[in-house]
Amino acid sequence: MSNKVRKEKKTGRKIVALIFVFISVFCSVFFAAKGKFSATATDGVAMAIVSPFQRAFSWAGNKLAFVKNSVAEISHLHEQNKQLREEVELLRAQNLTASEYASENQRLRNLLGYKQAVVQFDLVAASVIGRESASWSSVIIINRGTLDGVANNMAVVTEMGLVGHVMEAGLNSSKVQLLLDPRSSVGTLIQRPESRVAGIVEGDIKNPNFPKMVNIPKDSDVLVEDMVVTSGFGGVYPKGLVVGKIIEIHNEEGGLLKYGVIDTSVDFQKLEDVAIIVASREAPPEPIQPPVQTPGTETDPYETAEKLQAAQQQIQDAQQQVQEAQQQQLQEAGYVAEEATR
Repeated sequence: MSNKVRKEKKTGRKIVALIFVFISVFCSVFFAAKGKFSATATDGVAMAIVSPFQRAFSWAGNKLAFVKNSVAEISHLHEQNKQLREEVELLRAQNLTASEYASENQRLRNLLGYKQAVVQFDLVAASVIGRESASWSSVIIINRGTLDGVANNMAVVTEMGLVGHVMEAGLNSSKVQLLLDPRSSVGTLIQRPESRVAGIVEGDIKNPNFPKMVNIPKDSDVLVEDMVVTSGFGGVYPKGLVVGKIIEIHNEEGGLLKYGVIDTSVDFQKLEDVAIIVASREAPPEPIQPPVQTPGTETDPYETAEKLQAAQQQIQDAQQQVQEAQQQQLQEAGYVAEEATR
């Protein structure tokens, strides 16, 4: 008999022996679990044989249970984390909305308080819905029009002061020319009782955020920190609306006049809600009267009145010329900007 045949027989015997041992172990475990063996020696042998396998099975079962529980817990934590993230995003959005509502509510309460304080005006509240791109700092669009009683040349205000006037009223929206516009012209007074100097506030093309009060005589009583209010002349702006305060005073080139730079009471960069004065029960300012005659220096009152009217006409003509020159400068600046962009 060859070695190869002997090796095959030995291998076959080993396989049979392993199968016998496996069957014996299986039967011992099965019957031990069922309580079939009662002999102490048999139980001891079975336990000795089964014990390593039981420990291995128990260890593997514990590890599988641990892995299963860990996977389930990780999955639960992942789902819980996802839900918490969604709740955080929702709460953040709600918080932003609540803050926006609170801010809007505060602005509307301020306008309502102003409306209750100025009983001589009928106001229509409006929201700023746009700005003209060609004149970003000088023209805004509001969501009120002729259907709401708004018309051209109506004054626009906030609780802080004057904003401008309606330059073009549509059905449901209107364009408002701001106080900052170089084309605007507002008759004003120094509010200080000792002064009451009159002048004209207009936008400055060189300094768009700070208009200036012009046509002030050089020797007039105007000081830095003086408050400027509307004079009421012209029929567009009622008297007494706050414009701002003087922060700088400069002499004009001719030397006979000076002008004051104004820090406006309204923050035009944060303008969101305004009010339109659709009606005013305030009495218009008194017309200019000729001076009182003194004995020995009598003058013809009609001649004096004509001189006053002629002087006013000269002032109006000068203002018109200044506005036309400024408008031409704006058009030239827009043309240059358009050429530069091409």
